[in-house]
Amino acid sequence: MLSFQSAAQLMYFVQLLHSSEELLNNFHKRWFFKKLSFKFFLLFEIAHNIFWGLVIFIPTFPFRLPLLGLFIVLMFANGIEHVVWYMWEKKYVPGLLTAPIHIIIFVVFFFSYFLK
Repeated sequence: MLSFQSAAQLMYFVQLLHSSEELLNNFHKRWFFKKLSFKFFLLFEIAHNIFWGLVIFIPTFPFRLPLLGLFIVLMFANGIEHVVWYMWEKKYVPGLLTAPIHIIIFVVFFFSYFLK
């Protein structure tokens, strides 16, 4: 069974790879919603990953359990968004290589946790 903690930890490590993939492949220039400066996107990724790292690895973090659930759902949605974006563009989009891993972890977590 994949617990909230285990799923969140796995997704966090995938997210670190995902952030690197996006940064190395100019996600900030290609995002369909809004073009961003590299500096802004880099600072966002750093803040995002530090915040979620604190939530995941500090057991006494306030509201930790609901935040872990939120993180798992957000990473699943992020994975879906990248796959849909790829289907729309019909070519590689930054983050596509790691996005399906979020989806796979979510599906395994969902079936092992909720459908015991």
